[in-house]
Amino acid sequence: MSILRVLQYILLSAGFIAGFSSCIGRGQHAVTTSADISSDSAIVNSARGFTMEKHGDITLLTVSNPWQGAENVVYRYVLRPKGKEIPAKYAQYTVIDTPVERVVCLSTTHVAMLSALGKESSIKAMSGTAFVSDTVIRKAIDAGQVVDIGYDQGLNYEKIISLKPDVIFAYGVGEEVAGNMARLVSLGQKVAFNAEYLERTALGKAEWIKFMAAFYGCEEQAVRKFDAMKDEYESLRNLVKSNDRPKILCGLPWQGIWYIPGGETWMAAMIADAGGQYLWEDNPSHESIPISIETIVHQGVTADFWINTGAARTLAEIRSVDERLPLIHPFRAGAVYNNYARAGAGGGNDFFESGVVNPQIILKDMIRIFHPDLLPDHILHYYMKLE
Repeated sequence: MSILRVLQYILLSAGFIAGFSSCIGRGQHAVTTSADISSDSAIVNSARGFTMEKHGDITLLTVSNPWQGAENVVYRYVLRPKGKEIPAKYAQYTVIDTPVERVVCLSTTHVAMLSALGKESSIKAMSGTAFVSDTVIRKAIDAGQVVDIGYDQGLNYEKIISLKPDVIFAYGVGEEVAGNMARLVSLGQKVAFNAEYLERTALGKAEWIKFMAAFYGCEEQAVRKFDAMKDEYESLRNLVKSNDRPKILCGLPWQGIWYIPGGETWMAAMIADAGGQYLWEDNPSHESIPISIETIVHQGVTADFWINTGAARTLAEIRSVDERLPLIHPFRAGAVYNNYARAGAGGGNDFFESGVVNPQIILKDMIRIFHPDLLPDHILHYYMKLE
């Protein structure tokens, strides 16, 4: 995985990259309507990108629009106990035997979810192993037990097939992923899209742990874990309701363009949940907003805090990006914080790995930054103050 892809993923995960045109992936039983999707609300209630239906011991998972800019793209997966006969009506969908024992993950967030479920030993291959933070998987990678299979157009199809995975958990940025995954399907592989990064709330992202758990038959465990996250998260959110809302700037220029999260992204929602007033909270986009540096500097005069500054670990690194950035008020006030405190040796950022299943810890960090008097004993976990 190149550093370009890492930066791309970071921006995407915060909802920063603009959408791409959509298409329907062949061979994955995609359908072009979502009107008939239903779900047991007791199973899935925060995530918008997938639904789960239980029909006895058969589970029907429906994933909609699993890449940026996709419209009316739906994939359905029928999970059945090994050897179980399924009704004929399910034959049109991708059928996967459970519990799965050998899997391939195309995103580090998949690692975090499986680790939280105690299923990390099932991972046999990944995209971008150098960027994994999980210590158990890092040891497995170093021992050759988890191999790198490339990414995007550089996927090593022969290696994937030789591993005989029960399922490949896919991650897609743009519509080209449909073609890549369709090729795997044509080679006899089972592929399931996990689109957690497109969710509009942190709890929505975290709830995809239930999606992953369904492939292992441990949904009840996932429900307990998610409910615990949600209870703590909501308790923290209630803590800040009566406080003043400092103004928050987010991001850093990337390749000459400053992408900031739209007002309907999960990052914008989390800033609000932490008691902050995101400068672009009224923007209706759930993807990216490319903003000129001049506009950012102008708006930055009103900001109280500046967060999520790419890979910058010092104020000097920010200054080196553009000589105008020190004019932004939080820079001059010493109120710049980055979510890069847990960076791996290979350049991966654990905020985008384990953070997906720890939204309550991210929220604690933000509250500690925006309202330090409310959580005076909390030590920043994912965030660091830049000096």
